[in-house]
Order: sequence, then C-alpha cells, then structure tokens
Amino acid sequence: MNLGAHVSIAGGLDKSLDRIDEMGGNCLMTFASSPRSLKTSTIKPDLIKKYLAKKQELKIKSHYFHGVYLVNLASDSKAYVKASRESLIYYQQLAAEIEAVGTIFHIGSHKGKGLSDTIDQIVTAINYILDSSPKYTKLIIENAAGQGGTVGSDFSELSEIISRIGDRNKIGVCLDTQHAFASGYPLKTLMDKFEQSIGLKHLAVIHLNDSATEFASNVDRHANWGEGKIPLEDLKIFLANPKIKDIPIILEVPGAGDGPRKRDIDFIKKLIEN
Repeated sequence: MNLGAHVSIAGGLDKSLDRIDEMGGNCLMTFASSPRSLKTSTIKPDLIKKYLAKKQELKIKSHYFHGVYLVNLASDSKAYVKASRESLIYYQQLAAEIEAVGTIFHIGSHKGKGLSDTIDQIVTAINYILDSSPKYTKLIIENAAGQGGTVGSDFSELSEIISRIGDRNKIGVCLDTQHAFASGYPLKTLMDKFEQSIGLKHLAVIHLNDSATEFASNVDRHANWGEGKIPLEDLKIFLANPKIKDIPIILEVPGAGDGPRKRDIDFIKKLIEN
C-alpha cells in the first residue's frame, strides 16, 4: 500500500520525510518553494544528499511535488504563461534530482474563454515543459473542481488535452476525489467514468479528500473524512476497487487546520484493511 499525505518542507526538504514517517505514511507530496509565488530558489547539493540518505533510511516509496497555486497555462498573458512554465520546469528538474516521481499541477483558468480558445496554448506549454523535463520525470495534471473557468473539471477536457501531447509516456493524471465530487462525479462510480473518459494507464496518483461542499457544487473545499459530504459507504466502495490497488494515495484533508494528521492516515488504513 502506498499511502501518505501532503506535508510541509519547513526546516528543509528532508524534514518532510520525518513528518510523513511520524504519521505512518510511506509516500508524500510537498511543494518545492512557496506555494504562492512563481519565484524559485536553488537547493544546495549537500541538502539533496542528506534528503536522499534519509529517504532510503526511512524506506519512503515515492515523493510528488505539487506545483504552486499561481500556475496558469490558460492565462491570456504570454508573460504569465512563460513564468508558469518556468516554475514547472524548475519543479521537474528538482524532482529528478531527489528521485521524485514528478510534479502534480493544475492547468489553470481560462476565465470563461472556453477550452477551445485556449487548448492550443495549453498543449504547447505542456509539450515545452515535457521537452525540458528529465527523462523519467512525470508531469501530472490534476482534475479541477470547476470554479472560475478552471480547466479539467470535465474528464473529457483532460482526455482532449492528453490526446494532443507529444510524449504521453511522461504525462499522468492526478485524480482528486473532492474535485471530482464537486464536478458531478459520484465517488462510487468514479473509476468507471475515469477509465471510460481518460484511461487507467494515465492514472498516476490519487488525492483522497472528502468534500466540504455539496455534490456538483463546483467549489474546491476539502474536508476530513467523515466530516464532509461524500458518504463513507461510497469511500469504502472506492477503496475496495481493484483498479486503484497499486495507485499511490495522498491525503490533502485539512486536519485540525494545518493539514493531514496521523489519525487521518490511520482512518484510511483501517478502511483498506477491513
């Protein structure tokens, strides 16, 4: 079982490994810089060496980066698209250095223009990022909740974008359960819809989150499991689906306000084991 959470890198990248280990997880997701800035900074080689040694010691299976919140490949500003692109390239190159799987990111918002008017620039930007990414590092598109003209809340949009990517071996999809629920996809039939629309071969990782908002609300707001709007019976059906058996699961639930806790991972472990 690959089960973990989004944790902080405060104090150094290696500290994120300590945090997920203390929570009982064996995979993790982090930012590699401030999530609210497109600016990046270099991590020194000795810190990367320290990180890799601890990763091996703690037997952490996989690490994913999450692109910063400001990334928007659908922006009508060429300068902004370029800055977003460069941020993701930095993340991809650092992911390779720390032997991470790759970078999960949101495509962004076209602000009502529609996918047909923005898909060419989105695909061009993604292909550029992939061409600038190390060989075995995946760029992983996350489905959106649907608010504010965001791209990718409808699985057909993700399928259309992926179909136009040059090197599809380097592309993946992160399936967020809260975003899917908010977009009108019930959890108990989610994997069938994903398989039909996108294809299981593209599923790289799952963000397992309850929803603080109603079904088909198009609002991105996560909740702790058992405190949100997704029925726990649907969660049990989802976790028992053999189609996700080998897919890493990352929690992004709010916890007590500062992110996932050990109890949140333990809760999912019990459901899987039972």
